[in-house]
Amino acid sequence: MGRRVDLEARARVELLYKGRVVVDEDLGLALVIVERMGSLLAASRILGIAYSRLWERLARAERILGEPLVRARRGGRGGGGAELTELGVEVLNAFRRAYQRIHGVPPSPPRAPVEPEERAVLVYAGSNDPLLQRILGLLGDRGVKVEAHWLGSLQGFASVLLGDADVAGVHVVDPMTGEYNKTLLGGVAGAAHLAMVRGYRRRIGLVSRRPVSVEDVIQGLLEGRLTVINRPKGSGSRVLLERLLSEAAGLGWPPDEGLLKARIKGWNRVAATHTEVAEAVARGEADVGVAVEAAASTLGLHFTPLAWEWFDFLLGIHRNPAAFSQFIEVLCSGEARSIARELGGYEYSIESCNRIL
Repeated sequence: MGRRVDLEARARVELLYKGRVVVDEDLGLALVIVERMGSLLAASRILGIAYSRLWERLARAERILGEPLVRARRGGRGGGGAELTELGVEVLNAFRRAYQRIHGVPPSPPRAPVEPEERAVLVYAGSNDPLLQRILGLLGDRGVKVEAHWLGSLQGFASVLLGDADVAGVHVVDPMTGEYNKTLLGGVAGAAHLAMVRGYRRRIGLVSRRPVSVEDVIQGLLEGRLTVINRPKGSGSRVLLERLLSEAAGLGWPPDEGLLKARIKGWNRVAATHTEVAEAVARGEADVGVAVEAAASTLGLHFTPLAWEWFDFLLGIHRNPAAFSQFIEVLCSGEARSIARELGGYEYSIESCNRIL
């Protein structure tokens, strides 16, 4: 007689739109928590899902549906907060009906901890930068607890707007004026609790194992001869690469994501940080990626400059004044400037640091 094996069956809810999954069970439960608590970060912590992963799922659903599911509201903790849009409420109600039908009970996420003992004092969400990583390390040395989420500029901006994060590092260029970051707050409703302050300049470019020109890389990618290691959607580095490819191939702006995925080898492989981009190239897993000069020089890779860009900081000014003051103090310190010189590829001005844009 054969061995008996106890097997357990489990069904999970998925909502589809035109044959594509837009909401899985994790995202559905996250929407329940956003409705109750007004925070996507709270949903991440309660469900045990990385904040960046939850953002990716939400952003994908919104791209497929063509409308946002979550928006910023006024008057929340620190002047911001999250709430469901009309479409978000509609999707959540559809999820509740499906969940009840499949599981026989309403969706009920785990309870939130009353007050976590190891709660971060300063929450950073935004673009990755090697110098910033060192600056956050200096904050840790001063006893400031830091929680960092590498989401890219646009999702970091949204995290501060939603009240989830204290600080976001951003490097987004206005294609009309060539200015970095100044226009991000323009036309944003309920942004009175936000401030954009000057950070530092950094050089960004193409990282490769051998000397290449920008033209060689773009043509090699478009012709399928080269493989790229990409950055997350919404990151300034990815937008820069998209613009270069779009201009070379006449793809229009913004270029169709499906077309890029089909045409560019490695397009869907994403590295969370500049260092991870450089490491993938150094290991031969990709031929090229977009990263800052400091990441390339650390691993002895070739660096082809593309631009000097401003890396500035969006602050939710009413959230965490004590942690803010220490962050700005370290950001504008001589110690940070010394680290910038050590890493290379940075221009740092103590005089302009922390100037309101």
